[in-house]
Amino acid sequence: MILRKIQNDPAKMTSTAMAFIAIGLSLITIGITWPKASPLLIHAGTDWNDFVRGAILGFAIVLEIAGVAFAASAAAAKKRQAQ
Repeated sequence: MILRKIQNDPAKMTSTAMAFIAIGLSLITIGITWPKASPLLIHAGTDWNDFVRGAILGFAIVLEIAGVAFAASAAAAKKRQAQ
């Protein structure tokens, strides 16, 4: 619902896309370093660490794809407004 409100404003869509990409890249960094930097309190086994790492990486990939999709739709909207 919030994303529908910015659908007609390419500038806001671009900033939202860049935010998604930045958050996705941050989560990828956390996912890559998870086995080395996971807190010692979460030693429930390697299966849980692998699950958390996979969930973080999966969510990061979804955010990256959403950011690229928003950027592409913002570019298309900006092109339509210029014509």
